[in-house]
Amino acid sequence: MVYREIEHWIESAISSDLPSKSLQQYRMYERSLNQILQVLRRIKCLTYGMFLITFTTLVLYLVRDVMTVHLISQQASFPVRTRPGFAAAIQMEFHQECSPQQNIIFTKTHKTGSSTITNILLRYGEVYNKTQLLYKYPSSTEYKKLVPERLLTGRTTANIFAQHANFDHSFLKSHIYNTSKTFTILRSPVSQFLSAFSFFEKTKLYPADTFEESIKLFFKSHGHDKYLTESWFCKNCGMLVNANSVDMGFDLEGYVKADDKNKFVSNFLENAAQTWDLVLITEYFDLSLVLLKRRFCLQFEDILYLRSLERIKKERVEEPYTLAKIAEMQRLDIALYDYFNATFWREVEKEEGIFEELAIFQKLNKQVQSFCVQGSRVGYQGTYANVLSPKGRENFQCVAMNTRCLNFIRLLEARDDMAVEPDNLDQIALEYTDPDSLNLNQVKHMDRTENVIDLAYKNRFRF
Repeated sequence: MVYREIEHWIESAISSDLPSKSLQQYRMYERSLNQILQVLRRIKCLTYGMFLITFTTLVLYLVRDVMTVHLISQQASFPVRTRPGFAAAIQMEFHQECSPQQNIIFTKTHKTGSSTITNILLRYGEVYNKTQLLYKYPSSTEYKKLVPERLLTGRTTANIFAQHANFDHSFLKSHIYNTSKTFTILRSPVSQFLSAFSFFEKTKLYPADTFEESIKLFFKSHGHDKYLTESWFCKNCGMLVNANSVDMGFDLEGYVKADDKNKFVSNFLENAAQTWDLVLITEYFDLSLVLLKRRFCLQFEDILYLRSLERIKKERVEEPYTLAKIAEMQRLDIALYDYFNATFWREVEKEEGIFEELAIFQKLNKQVQSFCVQGSRVGYQGTYANVLSPKGRENFQCVAMNTRCLNFIRLLEARDDMAVEPDNLDQIALEYTDPDSLNLNQVKHMDRTENVIDLAYKNRFRF
């Protein structure tokens, strides 16, 4: 409309009589107005052209997404759980010709972020109807030796194992269905030591004015030990010193007795490289999850997580001497970490486009967290606990992601253990009433089919 009015005004000006102007002035005036008119018409054409290009592009994107959803329904390794939407479309952007890993052994290491991965595997089992190799109800947090008598009544073989245990590969292979893959996660040993010292409240055993002084008292109490030279015993060192090596089955007694200790460690690392199909690194947690997604043929929704068990007060150690003492005592874990940190990056280098996928995953996870969580409070042992939003409390993925691993596992044990009498379930249900975590009724009946990524983005995209 504006263009038409301007054109009409210019055309009127050109055709109007200008008696006060000379012929030469009139022609210059007419030429200038014609030039302005031509420019305006070109701008008009360009505007229409840009509109058509934008409209055509939007139509093509819409057609592409519709075709993507169709292809997913025809080609995806497993069915989309809800009506096709944003999650399905974005998953197709990174579609792989593979089948999802059905049978999984996870070696749960201490203070490495392993509880988050255990939560991922528990949810994976629930969403895809995979069985977990569980202990009898109620299990404890003790570090268990795997024996058949401790396994869930009525289930001696399963798809997934993701709990703390003294690693026994032959036992796990015999109780997890064939074609299983084994993986674990490691953390920088100095960082792991500091986290474990705080989380397991070792400061109560070595009281001091500061966290660092408490660690110094710990080292002072071991000043005359022959740990790892003549003895494999270390008082109050459980889940703290060389914990990841022990988690992965390192034989401390055999190491101490070995004539060539370097050779003993080298042999262990070589065997470990053959045992574990994948070793993740805590310091690159999100990248590790994307690598896991690719190697195990998972979906974005399968590797989502909410941060948990993060300390509100993070203790710091700054003196180089203290850090050096920790590294000296953690020398087995340092050898293990250095070896698998190098293999981790070699595996990453093989994955084309993994950093683009990482960026997408981090955006998805952030959006899902905003959807699920509305605040925080003080939780277990002085850690952050999420307060779920009203909509988050209605979605299985949100509630499950926010449930502590031990509670999640015990609820599954109570539901699946054939030795648990039905009359006892009502009493068990009363022990799990936190509105921001799973309860027994939700574990038994809550709908698993709603895709939380679609829900998180529904106000931004319409399907």
